[in-house]
Amino acid sequence: MMSLVYLFAFVLVLSVVVVVHEGGHFFIARFCGVQVEEFSIGFGKELWGHTDKKGTRWKVCLIPLGGYVKMLGDEDAASARQSAKNIAPEDLHKAFLSKPLWQRALIIFAGPATNYLLAFVLLTGLFWGVGRMIMLPVIGGVISDSPAQKAGILSGDRIISINDKKVDSFADIARLVRLEEYGNPLQLVILRDNQEHIIAVEPIQETKDTPALLGVQSSMDAYEIKDNLGFFESATLSGQTLWDVTAGTLRYLGQIITAHRFPRDLRGPLGIAEASGDALMGGWIVLISFIANVSVAIGLMNLLPIPVLDGGHLAFYAVEAVRRKPMSAKAQNAFIYVGFSLLMLIFVYSLFLDVPRIIQRIFE
Repeated sequence: MMSLVYLFAFVLVLSVVVVVHEGGHFFIARFCGVQVEEFSIGFGKELWGHTDKKGTRWKVCLIPLGGYVKMLGDEDAASARQSAKNIAPEDLHKAFLSKPLWQRALIIFAGPATNYLLAFVLLTGLFWGVGRMIMLPVIGGVISDSPAQKAGILSGDRIISINDKKVDSFADIARLVRLEEYGNPLQLVILRDNQEHIIAVEPIQETKDTPALLGVQSSMDAYEIKDNLGFFESATLSGQTLWDVTAGTLRYLGQIITAHRFPRDLRGPLGIAEASGDALMGGWIVLISFIANVSVAIGLMNLLPIPVLDGGHLAFYAVEAVRRKPMSAKAQNAFIYVGFSLLMLIFVYSLFLDVPRIIQRIFE
């Protein structure tokens, strides 16, 4: 039964984010006069479909791991290649490849942009209608082989203080760990089963350029609501939150690429499914906040200059704008192959991280 809950939550979260992302491509494509042939949620065998008056096939497919918009002239679902060979001359003006460079770039950029717009609307609505959510310092997960696990910290523990400094929110944990001199054990007071315990933990620092870490994750159902905000204050806070999440993610990716940090927190589809289930069981406020964060993550990931992703298309268009002509098909195919291989490597590595953590959680 719990597996079904997690599967339902994963499909729900991913479907909302994918519909919004592909909807961005779809509406701007139609605005620019491009014929959209397919709007698919999922991949593989079609489970349900309907063709509208403008010739677009709307469908839901078997594998709920994304979606796509296929435009006239696309040779594949990822819009990685376009060709005019099967297009009637009178329909050529409706093909994606026939549009000016700025329109093609706008259509591609619209997907990630609507992901950010969704997150902005959801967070603004939460801040304005409910208030600001403060995550409490309750441990939701402990990373394998981390200082926290070696010290005996468990999921469900609540950190009361660190070196006699009071901890009021989960964000305080990282802040206080960074403030203390690295190399000295920290004295944590935790609340477990209504009893206080003192635990000594020595954080790790993966490199001299990265902050010290305990190796703990927050609990999605441990939060409190504060500060009911006005609309403009809510919108400002929402924008600041999106900026902080984006900057923090880019900083994290940069540290991984430069070997200044290990990707211990990287999550793939299984990890997202796990987090989706936790968010669903945490209540509607947590679920909406989680959808907003996933939407930002999907939007940002798609803006990375990796062929196959939207950012890869935009990179090709940037080269085309400079050269005043597209890259050769051979060069584009080579980059696409490399990009696809990179994504598969990331997928396999994320499974390598997700599976042991989930198994450990099941048998805790």
